[in-house]
Amino acid sequence: MSEIYIHNLRQLSAAMEELGRLLEDLNNRYIRVIPASPVQTRSAAAVRGSQRVHRRKHLRGVQPSESIRIPDERSRLMKLAVENCKNQTVLMWLRENSESSTFMFNMLDMFNFLKTHIIAEEKKDHSDTVDIIFVAHGSIRDFMIPASCLLPLASIRDVVLYSPWNCVTCGLAYGIATGKLKPQHRIFYCTKKVGSIVPDEMHRPMKLPDHWNSMKNTGDQMIPNIIVSPLRPNDGVWKSFESLTKKHGSVGRNRIVIPFILPGKEAESIPFSVVTLALSLVLLQSRFKATVHLDACLRDSSIGQKFDKSYLEQQYACAIDSTGLAHSLEMFSQVQLNSQDSMK
Repeated sequence: MSEIYIHNLRQLSAAMEELGRLLEDLNNRYIRVIPASPVQTRSAAAVRGSQRVHRRKHLRGVQPSESIRIPDERSRLMKLAVENCKNQTVLMWLRENSESSTFMFNMLDMFNFLKTHIIAEEKKDHSDTVDIIFVAHGSIRDFMIPASCLLPLASIRDVVLYSPWNCVTCGLAYGIATGKLKPQHRIFYCTKKVGSIVPDEMHRPMKLPDHWNSMKNTGDQMIPNIIVSPLRPNDGVWKSFESLTKKHGSVGRNRIVIPFILPGKEAESIPFSVVTLALSLVLLQSRFKATVHLDACLRDSSIGQKFDKSYLEQQYACAIDSTGLAHSLEMFSQVQLNSQDSMK
């Protein structure tokens, strides 16, 4: 791989990492907290304060009739989830979080956001089984949850993670969306531009599986809480995806890409488990069943104690600090070959 390509990757990754730090700093000031449970540890007082602020923010400007309908819709969706959930661990998680107004507001917001996308995709020539690629900024932080909580209903067949734990990603969206990104295309590098720079080859995890991280296969095993936040107009993530689509072709039939874009709410962040719950409810009321693919960084951004790296290595793989993941140029060669074959 050319030195120029690696240099550009480092520059882009460093810029994205700096943006991530700024987002985390802003989010830490206004973070919305989910109540404590057997798999989540939080201060009850902090939760109550967070919920009051969050409730005021969401209800400001809402008409009286709307404020009446909102609790009804939240209750309806949670009842639907409980009635259709077959996993006892997930059922316990649902019932505990139904007590949190913050959780319920987030779930309803995401349900409405995702519903708009799925309704539009149902009109297209997809089969009833699809792949959904969710593109967002992300991190892991603070506590752990059972992996099965990412697959709350049967409408989601699997959730696939691409990054090792404690790793940022760069430019993977198109490869994930098309299904062309393979484990052999992974390249790891140091995201630092100055200071103690570790050689790129040292950033490749020692125990790196030759497959992606399937949450279905992980079952009820504990995984870090994944937090996602919207893409920003100036971060270049979605523009890069659109550019590659124009150059190499669309993602194809049965593949649905959902960029997490919320104009004016770029500083918002929510647990990915809330996203998959909302998506599973949307899919339940559609013709689709889906495998969900997450394109997001999974760097450890915990406040205070970090996650146990040895445990994360056992679950899948864990990178050392300041590790970036990108793809090799060989992925585009494969895309080009497939494109030529389809034209014959």
